Amino acid sequence: MSVIELTTFTVAPENTAAMLAARPGMVAAFREDRRGFLAARLVRLDERTWLDFVEWTDDAAWDESKAKGGNRPAIAAFFATIGGLVGAERGVRYDDAEDSSRRVRTVAYGPEPSQVGELYLPEGDGPFPVVALIHGGYWTAVWDRRQITGVADDLVARGYAVWNVEYRRIGEPGGGRPGTFLDVAAAVDALDSMDPALDTARVVLLGHSAGGHLAAWAAHRGALPPEAPGARPKITPIGLVSLAGALDLKAADAAGFGKVLADPDAEPPKDAPEPARPEAWAGVAEAVGEGIVPLLVAGHYAWTSPLELAGAGVPVLAVHGTADEAVPAEWSRRYTRQVTDEGGAARYVEVEGGTHFDVVRPGHPVWAEVTGWIHETVTGQEKA
Repeated sequence: MSVIELTTFTVAPENTAAMLAARPGMVAAFREDRRGFLAARLVRLDERTWLDFVEWTDDAAWDESKAKGGNRPAIAAFFATIGGLVGAERGVRYDDAEDSSRRVRTVAYGPEPSQVGELYLPEGDGPFPVVALIHGGYWTAVWDRRQITGVADDLVARGYAVWNVEYRRIGEPGGGRPGTFLDVAAAVDALDSMDPALDTARVVLLGHSAGGHLAAWAAHRGALPPEAPGARPKITPIGLVSLAGALDLKAADAAGFGKVLADPDAEPPKDAPEPARPEAWAGVAEAVGEGIVPLLVAGHYAWTSPLELAGAGVPVLAVHGTADEAVPAEWSRRYTRQVTDEGGAARYVEVEGGTHFDVVRPGHPVWAEVTGWIHETVTGQEKA
């Protein structure tokens, strides 16, 4: 048992980044200065409201800490970012039996609500090769990273660390160019100092649909000019997996890709997930017009389309179903041909009769090819 402090407070949106920046210093000062301090967890309740979940060894430790207030500069700096106190409660912690078969935590890589991800760690001490997942959903806020958690579960069970990232999307503040691209770049680069159990020399990027586009873009960041959003990567991936990826933005724009979103009652692709944020659909439907790509890049293809950046470097696996109702398989074929023509290593796997979501289902036969390729890439040897 231990004592739990539940303190709810407000932070003005313009102070959120400063509060998150001050947080590590505050926690470090607590560890040095506060007897009985065990752990702290920060929970975002809404845009302005936060819950601090702090664990102490006993009531006296909590009382002593309250009496000290902001006695250390790092603690005072954190307190200075807070707008007001909503409430403070205490309780005694009784733990239920914990499931030690999965270790998952949410990590913020920026101050915005969508600048987060889940880090999954397998059993053991590591260092573990990493698969960074980027979900699809027409780059819109209608869908989120929950649609790809089945892939995360499968990969972590195979011994990979998995980083399932969220990013700002069309239909929320900052979505589109450059915010979406800056977020994906920052999310990948956040692996650099996230956890000592991660082998950041063995990172594979995996994306589905619109996330396949973003994963491919992130894999080619080294080819961006210095002034481009997302240039100068900290993490250099050793492989890219695109599953039904929207890899040719010019073709997608010309085809009116995503204009189906103008009709919320349109028939979705087979096995499509339910919207995570259905309330966002109305704004997207109003803005989408004849296609979603202009809302994403506004004609800036050179720094955003994988087909324009493709070249030698990161090995590629592109998987696409012939019965894909959302993204034409030709876009993946064209991209892998471009990589090969530029001297790179690319494997294209076409799934006969495969739909848009078949390629991202761990139970589908093609998944063995995907995981086999990842194994070959991170180990340098074929899977037995």
